[in-house]
Amino acid sequence: MQINNFTVLESIYGRFIVNRHCAYQADCLVKTGAPHIEAELRKILAIVQTLSADCVVVDAGANIGLVSVPVAHAIKGRNGSVYAFEVQRLLYYALCGTAALNDLDNLMVFNRGVGAREDVLKVPQLDYSQPQDFGLLSLVDQRAVRQHEMVNIVTIDGMQLPRLDFLKIDVEGMEIDVLQGARETLAAFRPWCWIEYWKVDKELLREQFHGLGYRLFVMDDLNMLCAPESRLHASGMNIDAPAF
Repeated sequence: MQINNFTVLESIYGRFIVNRHCAYQADCLVKTGAPHIEAELRKILAIVQTLSADCVVVDAGANIGLVSVPVAHAIKGRNGSVYAFEVQRLLYYALCGTAALNDLDNLMVFNRGVGAREDVLKVPQLDYSQPQDFGLLSLVDQRAVRQHEMVNIVTIDGMQLPRLDFLKIDVEGMEIDVLQGARETLAAFRPWCWIEYWKVDKELLREQFHGLGYRLFVMDDLNMLCAPESRLHASGMNIDAPAF
């Protein structure tokens, strides 16, 4: 009997379609019922709970939806929407299935990348039957890519969103690119930004928010919160993390 690479697992946030071989994901869901990023997720959800009705969230680098699915659940009752972007076609399929399994009609999923400009890039082809961390796939070094598929890259500014309240970026070294393609949107809407920073120049990251009225906090070894002062004050939240 053939064992499929992808399976459905129950969790405290509903059902997820998960690759059996992906480092951390399946094992933690089976043993605890929570994602392996639960500590990070709780911090994100604390901010998301402060968002107003009709809020809009963008998840750039969604993987199987360990952030976008709980967030979509959290804001569904407030008519909030999540736009999730994933470049790996099989993980995109998985997230689409997860959205359907959980009746998340407010979660829109796109097999696209997000960057500084509209482009078409090579996505390395992975073997989803072999144990590895599929979340480490990067599009940064295009010259090193051999076997590949192509994926369209879009910009956040090009989406012409009616508003943006929360932006999560985890794109393995292209975080600055995403911010550069979101300059107009950041200036117009001042969203909360949760950004994986460990593969990028932190000073260059800081520069992307210069003059926009943001405070930056180092939340853990991987992630930074860029908090708009206006939203931070209105939320009444006290961010218990070192300022950057």
